[in-house]
This record gives sequence, C-alpha cells and structure tokens, in this order.
Amino acid sequence: MATYNQGLNGSFSGKAGSVVGANWRSIGYIRGLSRFKNKSNSPRQAAQRLRFGMAVSFMRPMKSILRIGFMDRVRSRNTGFNQGIRQFINHAIVGEYPDFGIDYAQVAISNGGMEKLMGLTLASDQPYQLTLGWVDRTPPPNPLLPDPGVHNDDRVFVLLYNRTEDVYTTNTSAFRQDEGLALELPAVFAGHELHVWVFAQHRDGTDVSASQYVGSVTLAGDGSEPEPEPDGEEEPEGTETEP
Repeated sequence: MATYNQGLNGSFSGKAGSVVGANWRSIGYIRGLSRFKNKSNSPRQAAQRLRFGMAVSFMRPMKSILRIGFMDRVRSRNTGFNQGIRQFINHAIVGEYPDFGIDYAQVAISNGGMEKLMGLTLASDQPYQLTLGWVDRTPPPNPLLPDPGVHNDDRVFVLLYNRTEDVYTTNTSAFRQDEGLALELPAVFAGHELHVWVFAQHRDGTDVSASQYVGSVTLAGDGSEPEPEPDGEEEPEGTETEP
C-alpha cells in the first residue's frame, strides 16, 4: 500500500485495473487488489489472528472512551481505537496459543501527560454499590508559579467491566476534588466479577492522564431488588384522599 499526492483531477477513489484507491483522514492511498490464497495458516499466523480478534472483541464496546483517552481528535494518522488495540495486543494478552487470557492490569484506555489519581481504593461493602476513592493532591493556586497542569475540577473517567456478563459501564460525573464516587449498579450484577479503570481529563479537555487499573471486586448483594423507599409518611387507616 502506498500514499499519493492529489493531482489536477483531485483524489482517486475506487477500482482501476489492478489497483484500488481510497481516502482516509485526507490521505490518499493506493493498494493492489487482494489475491486469493488457498493456504492454511501457520501456527504463528493463527496465533496472531486470535490475538487480533480478542483485542477487537474486547476493545470495540469502549470505542467512544478510547477516542477521549487516546486524544483521537488531535491524531492525524491514527485513532484512539487503534492505539488501544495495539496496546492490548502487545501487553494485555497472556498465555500460549490457543489458550490466551487477558491481563486486565495491562489494559490501557488512555495515555497522556497529566498527573494520575493518587491513593486509589475500590470496595463493595453495600449491596449493589461500588465505591471508588482517591486523594486530591491539587496544589493551591499561586500566581507566581506556572500552571501546574493539574486542577481540582479535572474530570474523572471511570470504566467498569462486568466480566461475568461481558458488559461495560462508564461514568464521568466525578471530579478530582470529589475524592471518590459511589456507583449504584443493577441488582443482577450481584456476585459478578467487576474490573475498574480510571483516568483524569484536564478541565479544558486538552490533556489526559495515563489510565490506571484500580482492580477487581465482587459486587455485594443477593440479587434481589432493593425495597423502594416510601415517598412520604403513610396515612393512617381510614383516611380518605380527595381526588
């Protein structure tokens, strides 16, 4: 595959003879037509295909958060999703073919130059509730010093993966100064294995921190729906309510 500069007639797209032209992110590409190969995959090729399939399957549902975490909008020739896939293949897949597994601590959902969150904690002490904590180390404002690049109103991104159900949940409601977050999760998640990652985003959206794997936890609860709280005081028997 090769790139090309646009000529007088503009970009080239489509099939022409033995080549195909395409355009991606304002870059012109030309590649030859694919040739059918009736050959069995070597063990190495089969292993690489399996790695790639695992990466795409695991990372695709979090594509939107990868765009933020890997600063997709400032990339010209790569995407946040592709960065996440590359990181996953190179670092998060463990074991030998065909029995590959995932090292969740090596999964990355962001990469940047901001200060990470400090003192991370993870617990599930109350039914259907996940509690995440951290320490805000933002320095006090000082007009005599340059901007430290970290602020108490930096947004905190949380990604939760339910391994049992193979589903994802995201939360962006917390800020660095909050020093914690309590997530109320569905009762059907009780007893399930949950994995959590976090990263911080600059208050202006101009930078992010490298993502951190907080850990895994089993969600507390017995799976029954919690009793709804009453809206107000119960009326005594015999009391009639006017329509």
